[in-house]
Formats: sequence, structure tokens, C-alpha cells
Amino acid sequence: MIISIVIPAFNEAKYLPNTLKAIKNSNRVFNSVGWESEIVVCDNNSTDATSKIATENGARVVFEPFNQISSARNSAAQAAKGDWLVFVDADTQVSAELFRAMMRAIVSGNCIGGGAPVKFDNGPWLACQTVHIWNALAKIMSWAAGSFLFCNANAFRKIDGFNTDLFAAEEVEYCERLKRFGKRSAKRLIMLQPSVVTSGRKVKALFTPKNLAHGVEALFTAGETLKNKNNCGYWYENPVR
Repeated sequence: MIISIVIPAFNEAKYLPNTLKAIKNSNRVFNSVGWESEIVVCDNNSTDATSKIATENGARVVFEPFNQISSARNSAAQAAKGDWLVFVDADTQVSAELFRAMMRAIVSGNCIGGGAPVKFDNGPWLACQTVHIWNALAKIMSWAAGSFLFCNANAFRKIDGFNTDLFAAEEVEYCERLKRFGKRSAKRLIMLQPSVVTSGRKVKALFTPKNLAHGVEALFTAGETLKNKNNCGYWYENPVR
């Protein structure tokens, strides 16, 4: 069994070292049962030391010139050699406990992918509480947050990866397609119990009047507004990162 941890990274020199350190510490659970693992980082047209840091920390680096999260994830996944893909954001901390839970789901035989509850490491208290709404919805709908999403590599390729028409919320649309694909073989998306910890910068960026208005617009247009990069600037502008 080979596990590929794939990381999309655009100007992530600040956060990437801790993310890679956590992954390498957690990868030991794979080694303990004879599984192999690799780390693939997609440098998504960064202007900082993202690529250098990734290489120095033992990751394989691929390059994606188009600055989009879906394209970056797809490029990293295409270069991966694993039987299972684990998408981890460059500002996210995984744990050995989380990887063990994922291994149990994989060997259960009825899993095609999954995710985990999310916690923020900092940010305004009130804004951080909204993650509980997401976690509850994700559990009900079997939606994995982009900060941690794992799936069968063959299934990923069969459904053509992440939708490159979307500049945000691509993980929700992807999970819906993955669930439909999994039903053909009686496999499902599993939400693990251990949480993943991600940067509170997302909270600080999202909770502005302009971005909340874009969120409402996305709901009323069934996501069509997310196909316009200008409406998703909080994910792509360097100040957010």
C-alpha cells in the first residue's frame, strides 16, 4: 500500500515547514505496518521559497503555473504514485491519530474516501465558532474540507479530479461526485473522529462584509459565482496567505 500526501501551495513558505514536519512525524504509522508513503507538493506559481522549503524537507515538487486550488491539487495528484491520495492544505496540521483512523477506514473495505472535523488554531473567537456549523453539515452531508481530504486514487482519476471551473468550494462539488461514484461499488465517504487543525487566517480573511456577501451570492447562484476568480480573492491574494 502506498499513501501519497499531496499539498497545493501558493506562497506558503511561512506555514509549509510546520505542515511538513507534522506529516513526517505522522507518517511513522504507515511505516509501522509496512505501508509506503510520499509527499508531493505542487508549487502553484509561488514567488517565495515554497519550492525550496518543500525540497529541503524531502517532498517531491511539481509546478502548476495556473493559480487555482483545483488545478494545483490535480497537478500534484497526477504526479503521485499512491494507491490512496491524502490532500492536506499547506497551513494544516495532521496527527498520527488522524492517520491511524484513516488507515482503519481504508482497510475496512467499504470506504472510497473521507475527511475529518476542522479546528482553527487562532482567529476571532466568535468567527472560529462557525466551524462547528461546517463540521455538523460535513458530517450530515459527507463533505470533506479541503484542508484534509483522502480518497482512492483510482476513483480520483475515474471522476477526473477536482473541477477546474471552480475557484472555491471545489471540495464540496468533488465530494458529491465521489459519493455518486462510490455508490456503484457500495463504498462511501467516511468522516473520521480525530480533528485536523488548520490556520485561523482563513477565518480572518472570510469574515468581512464583502466576502460574506460573496458567500450569500454563491448560495443563491448554486455556486456559479465561484467560477469567477474575482469573487474568490480571499483564497488567492497574498495578504490572506
